[in-house]
Amino acid sequence: MTKKTIFKKGIITLAGVIALTGAVQAPALGVTTPKAAAATSTQSTQLSKLITKGKTQLGVKWRSGVQKPGYGFDCSNFTSWVYSSTLGIKFSSSSRSQRYSSSIGKQVIVDSKNKYKNLKVGDLLFFKNSADRGDGSLNRSTSGGGGHVGIYAGVVNGKHYILQAGGGRAKVTYEPMEGTWFASSLVYAKRIVN
Repeated sequence: MTKKTIFKKGIITLAGVIALTGAVQAPALGVTTPKAAAATSTQSTQLSKLITKGKTQLGVKWRSGVQKPGYGFDCSNFTSWVYSSTLGIKFSSSSRSQRYSSSIGKQVIVDSKNKYKNLKVGDLLFFKNSADRGDGSLNRSTSGGGGHVGIYAGVVNGKHYILQAGGGRAKVTYEPMEGTWFASSLVYAKRIVN
C-alpha cells in the first residue's frame, strides 16, 4: 500500500498507519506469543509442584504451632512450608499475617455466586471461624486467629480440591470442597504467584 493510495481514499486505517510508519502490528487480543505461552507453562508447572509437595504430607497430624514435615503442622505453618520448600517463597506462618499482610500476595475476589470462579491452583484460601467471622470485623492488632487457611489445588473430575492441615480433620488432607464446611466458609483468597 503506497502513501498515495492511503491518502487518496481519505481514510487512514490501522493497516495504513502501520504501512506509513513501518511499525510492527501487535498480536491480536487473545493470541498467545511463544514467550507468554512458555511463561504460563513454567508457572503452571511450579504450581503443580506445590500440590505434589504438599501431598507428600497427607495424613500427617495437625499440631498447633508446629512446622515439622512427617511429624505435624497447623494450617498456616503447612501453607508456609509448602511455598518455602517448593518455590523458595517465604512468608509468615501466621494465618492472620498470611491473610492481612499486604506484602504477601494479592487478593483474589471470591465471587458470592460462584466461589471458585476466580481461583487458580496455589491460591491461599481463607475460611471464617470463631476467631474470624470473615466479615472484616477481626481486630488485626490483637491476638487471635486469621481464620483457617489452605491451598487451592484445582479441579479434579469436576470437583474443586483443597490441600490443607486441620480444618476439623486433625491431619493434612487433599479433598473436594463441594458440600463441606470449606465450601460454605470460604471468605477470602490470595494469589502468591502471579
